Amino acid sequence: MVRLAELEVDAAQVEAFRAAAREHVQAALAAERGLLVMHAVAEKDDPACIRVLEIYVDEQAYRSHLQAPHFERFRSSTQGLIRQRRLHDATPVLLGAKQRLPADPHVRLADLEIAPAHLDAYKAAVSEEIADSLRLEPGVLAIYSVSLVGSPNQLRFLELYADDAAYRRHIRSPHFLKYVEATNPMIVSRKLMEAAPIILGLKPG
Repeated sequence: MVRLAELEVDAAQVEAFRAAAREHVQAALAAERGLLVMHAVAEKDDPACIRVLEIYVDEQAYRSHLQAPHFERFRSSTQGLIRQRRLHDATPVLLGAKQRLPADPHVRLADLEIAPAHLDAYKAAVSEEIADSLRLEPGVLAIYSVSLVGSPNQLRFLELYADDAAYRRHIRSPHFLKYVEATNPMIVSRKLMEAAPIILGLKPG
């Protein structure tokens, strides 16, 4: 089960939110067997815009998370810090990650709208590209691709690279250029953003 939160935090309270998020993610990963991934990142151009990607083994694990004491502490401590929140159920397109992540990788976000008639073809092409990237490129650490429930042609990406040079190599790779050529006509709109990690929580495999 995948959940995606898009948050706008009070600009004067960003550091307080970041501290609460770090504490919460560390506690959740330590206590919850059903939590696999919890990544929180902030847009570099607007650090008050924060995204949180959560992946659970199933819906019951997510329900258990909502009842955990550490989640209640996080919700209570951040309630007055968040100006706006958009919470999405999401369907995985492809979720891929290496077993170890550095503390400060290069982070990229992408929001794509795909023409509905081409959605299946796009998902097949991007899944192939993600799998090739993780297999062939040591500097590609994780690529999470999901579609929003209720708006399946709206896709969200969270990508982690070892550094900026690894990202630059990635976008020049043959498999990425093949993907771009094949999918450009399928994409209605795209928004590409650089982000900074707040905390990257990954359960060891």
